[in-house]
Amino acid sequence: MPFFQQLHIADTHVYTWQLTETVEQLSAGLTLSEGEEERLTTIHSQKKQREFLAIRHLLQQAQLPTTALYYTPEGKPLFEGQYISITHSQDFVMIALSPRPVGIDIERCTPRILRLAPRFTPWQAPPDMDELTQIQAYTQLWTIKEALYKIANQPSVRFYEDLQIPHFQALAPCQQALITYPEGDKAYKTRSFFWQGYIWSITNDKSLTTNHDN
Repeated sequence: MPFFQQLHIADTHVYTWQLTETVEQLSAGLTLSEGEEERLTTIHSQKKQREFLAIRHLLQQAQLPTTALYYTPEGKPLFEGQYISITHSQDFVMIALSPRPVGIDIERCTPRILRLAPRFTPWQAPPDMDELTQIQAYTQLWTIKEALYKIANQPSVRFYEDLQIPHFQALAPCQQALITYPEGDKAYKTRSFFWQGYIWSITNDKSLTTNHDN
């Protein structure tokens, strides 16, 4: 299954690709620049190659030139004329495009998150919460924090301390979040979406109202 979904969230556009194709099948539908071809040859993992190609397909879906995408030396994606955030997990690849800084993250729900939770959040699931809901709640927290980290774009930001969801409500689609900067806290609104076995979250500093495109 190729192109999966497009959403408008306020002034942000989100495009999703579900990877089922081989590298050869993905390559067949693309015309890459010389620089993109060279970059692809440096990627040795087939999974990473498929993600690389899916991102270009999504940019084409957005009717944008793939050559406008480039990366900082640290690996942060940049796009000429607007902000971009990229995420992938298992068989999904997503991009978010916005006129303002944006962060997006998708994760598959697995029990491993329960072991990792104390490392990234002070929130604790209530004793009567079943394990599946706990996994979903902690995965949601992780995706929100990852989206915040991307939008912060500061290596000095501490994942546990500076990325906060002070009134977290498990599985609620809308959450208020904070990033603690040296000059003071800044508030952000986040939206989370739940697919079967996956959760993804997006954040910027605007109201996040969703519109679906066919």
